[in-house]
Amino acid sequence: MITKKILFHATTLGSVLFLATGCVKTNCPLPDNLDHRVKKVHLNSYRESPDLKRNSWSMGSLCADRITFKEGNQTWKFLLVWNTAHPKGPFWYLPHDNEESAFSAAAYAAKQYGGGFLAVESNGQRYLSGRDPNRSFKKDSRYSKTICRIIDTYKPAHLPYMALHTNAEGYLKNGGDGTVSMRKHSKNMHSFPAGNIKTGRKKGLEDEDTLIYLAGKQIEREKVKKFNDMGLNVKFETVTKRSNDNSMSNCIVLHKHHDNYINIETEHEDLSTHKKMIDRVMKILGQRSI
Repeated sequence: MITKKILFHATTLGSVLFLATGCVKTNCPLPDNLDHRVKKVHLNSYRESPDLKRNSWSMGSLCADRITFKEGNQTWKFLLVWNTAHPKGPFWYLPHDNEESAFSAAAYAAKQYGGGFLAVESNGQRYLSGRDPNRSFKKDSRYSKTICRIIDTYKPAHLPYMALHTNAEGYLKNGGDGTVSMRKHSKNMHSFPAGNIKTGRKKGLEDEDTLIYLAGKQIEREKVKKFNDMGLNVKFETVTKRSNDNSMSNCIVLHKHHDNYINIETEHEDLSTHKKMIDRVMKILGQRSI
């Protein structure tokens, strides 16, 4: 957890950097208690990152650091972005570098509610060296331990582990392009629509690709109801050791031993719906806009 002294030090220096560099701050001091395996890579300009360049106009109160760590022969690279004025707040994980509007949604969330996010950098691709970052949370792996330690450094203990994703439109077997749909369910994946489900491009909160992922060892219907009552579709994943797919949700349930996990998903580039969902989830969690 970040101490007040560390936050004051980082926030003060971050503010000075903001005055010097303009709308996007970079290379802010990292907390002293961040995992020692994490190394900072100097950014000469925010233009070195396509995500920062694309969102530079909307990131005035945020600071971005490029960080890396090694796992065997694999070097993982990330953008660590946080609100220097309000660093204590919701913290998000973004595992897929091809989901551009998820990054924009995370920037919105950090500006509106404080906190920050950690985004995998993989040259704009979903995979890095053939690996899916969201299928790399093996028990006791360097990857899973380091990611969780980074998140725990910024995330208040009472808030859930949170992720942001986007999906291709529709369901592949029904003529669409994606692999996720509120219309589909399985033994371990249960769909709880908030109302009518629509197919087609960008149908907002009723879209089959618009949903909240929750996870636990058994379905928590009262929790599902809170989201449904806010007009949010829910997919609830029941996680077992046998069904473990080494995703973040499975890691949180099986290895951190609780079900405090929320993933917000929309169709690719449906940023307006992503923002609406973030606002509603923050209301459920009792988080006020800063």
